Amino acid sequence: MRRVTWLAVVAGGALLVAAAWAAILWARPEPIRIAFASSLSGTSAPIGAESLVATQLAIDDVNAKGGVSGRPIELIPFDDASDPAVAHTNAQAIADSPCVAVLGHDLSSTSLAAGPAYKDARIPALTGGAAADDLTSANDYYFRALSPVSAQARSIAEHLRAVMREPKVRLVHTRDFYGKNFVRGFAAGYPTEQLRVFGLDVAAGQIRSMDEALDATAQEPGPGVIVIGAASDFSADIVKALRRRGIKATIIAAQGAARENYLQFFTNEPEEKAHPGFFSENLYAASSLIFDSAGVAAQAFAADYKAKAETSPSWVAGGAYEAARLMIEALKRAAVKNRSDSKGADRDRVRAALAAIDGPKSAVVGLTGRLYFNANRDIPSPIRMGFFRYGRFVTAPLQLVGIDQPNGIDLAAEREKGHVVSFGDRHYWIQRVVYTGIDIARLNRIDVKQGTFNVDFYLWMRFAGDDDGQTQVQFPALLDSGAFDPARPLQIGQEDGLNYRLYRINGDFKARYELHNYPFDTQQLLLHFRNTEQRQELVTYVIDRFGLRLADERSSLVEDGAYSGLELWRFLRLRYFVDSLSSGSTLGKAALFDSGLKTEFAGFDTVIVLRRSSGIFMLKNLLPLFLLALVVFATLFFPETLFRERVTIPVTAILTSAVLLLAVDNQLGDVGYTVAVEKIFYVFFALCLMTMLAGFGHERLRHAGRKRLCAVVDRIAQVLYVGTALAATASFWWRYAL
Repeated sequence: MRRVTWLAVVAGGALLVAAAWAAILWARPEPIRIAFASSLSGTSAPIGAESLVATQLAIDDVNAKGGVSGRPIELIPFDDASDPAVAHTNAQAIADSPCVAVLGHDLSSTSLAAGPAYKDARIPALTGGAAADDLTSANDYYFRALSPVSAQARSIAEHLRAVMREPKVRLVHTRDFYGKNFVRGFAAGYPTEQLRVFGLDVAAGQIRSMDEALDATAQEPGPGVIVIGAASDFSADIVKALRRRGIKATIIAAQGAARENYLQFFTNEPEEKAHPGFFSENLYAASSLIFDSAGVAAQAFAADYKAKAETSPSWVAGGAYEAARLMIEALKRAAVKNRSDSKGADRDRVRAALAAIDGPKSAVVGLTGRLYFNANRDIPSPIRMGFFRYGRFVTAPLQLVGIDQPNGIDLAAEREKGHVVSFGDRHYWIQRVVYTGIDIARLNRIDVKQGTFNVDFYLWMRFAGDDDGQTQVQFPALLDSGAFDPARPLQIGQEDGLNYRLYRINGDFKARYELHNYPFDTQQLLLHFRNTEQRQELVTYVIDRFGLRLADERSSLVEDGAYSGLELWRFLRLRYFVDSLSSGSTLGKAALFDSGLKTEFAGFDTVIVLRRSSGIFMLKNLLPLFLLALVVFATLFFPETLFRERVTIPVTAILTSAVLLLAVDNQLGDVGYTVAVEKIFYVFFALCLMTMLAGFGHERLRHAGRKRLCAVVDRIAQVLYVGTALAATASFWWRYAL
């Protein structure tokens, strides 16, 4: 009979669990589906894989926050196999699917092949990688989260004129949609009399008759600069052919080449194996995002991407992530119904929501700034120039930064100083790039109570040209201003063709400690400097990936012993960020009164991430509390003759632990919130109070002659005491240790 009863109980429990799970599934909202169309196989599979990881990061982030109006977003991948024909076939499948929008494609060829089908199906598409002009200008259902290739080409042309000042340029391009758009944009920014153009025929995905054109290129007198206007897979073949002809001149490629895995095109070549860098030396590329000069948001994204993909991202991942962020915001604003009978209307709503992101007021915050579409449904991202060195792609020493509101500055005066260049109605600041590194020699002391830390570290800067205020920086948190004098470097010289300054700084820095989780806390000690004399458009500090010997964008190799003196702390990593200080002051200039223009001053951050060794802290500070807890628990087993002790011992324990708590709090200074260690004491206070109440209850029942209930009260108190202690321990372990 008992066995039958137990079986009935188990069966009933199983039914309840099944019913609850069914209810959860029944109540789960239908996901909003988005097609992800890219090259997950074929020659451009690495690009598609990078794009997919970045897109999934954005989708996972919004889903973790509850999705869109409580509905999760589901990404449906469609592999175009790097083939325009497959992309066209997939477009029809996407149109027939329940997907309300498309993210992709990453190649211009596949995007152009699929675009007409998306337009016919009235399904909006958003790419973060395809740059061909006609993709968006001729299709009002296609959007692009970057600049078109013609705009990129014009930026390269203007950089050549303003920075490299090379009078002779040879432009090698493919005679396809990409190359023709590139030539048109480049010619708009470069004098035709200084330009020699060589076209290459493309058929069936291959360059035809390349030898004749490149032989003519090689015969041109003088080194000059060679610009390649071709998609990344074609440009790699052109680079190989040029270098094998003995051309060692500077080569500038379009954005498709601005990623470190672009060098994989050369890895297996015999020349590269014999002489590493044979093909990539003096190889430059334009890019909308270079991570060594990117700010906090981009560095945080790079860290998340690295954790997921175990490799560093390029602009491809950045573009895909920003496209996904834009699409997610459009879904939120579109208020899609997400029903089988609303698919067409939902697609129209999403397309209208994307089109409405058309200015600063409706913009979406991206990795490098605010994102919004222009009249051609492109995002005119600023283009930066980078180059390959030691297998890395890094920011070039000089950059052009567009001037959005030229009325706010004295253009003539700034041109006279060499700070500004103009091409018609387009005006640019000439920005100096300072390769910056901070290495910790020793972290000497952390004083949470005083809110300070003492550190000894090296700071170096490498930059092109003379010192025009690049080293005039200050550390706002440095308590002793005399500990750092930018006019007195430890070393001055030339390193790697750049001016070099080295400083050693030792002093106390003010810190803001986050102590909610104390003593299970992780702290970030910030070393921040800024240049308040030169605006960011004139100087920027970038992460010196070579000098810091970075394995990735998050951490640096650390000298042994730099953190060994801190017994209560464990070093986790160093993090570096490009920073800026913004000032909205009009400076009393009438031209700035209604402009909303802000002045940005360049800065640089190094963050030392440490975790407190909570085990050592607990042993040193909370062992007495643990012993008191055992003593108080023992009182629940005292006989009736020790009633007085059952009350006085918990009271004494409360008073003693209060003294311990004051001693612990005294280590923190003034903290206006409850920290984790205080919660431990509060749990102990509650246990003591429960023990006292159990003693009083036991005594009253004894006087009433109900001795049998006395034992029940004691047993309940013992179980509650142990259960509460175990539950609190498990809760703290789950919250702080895992």
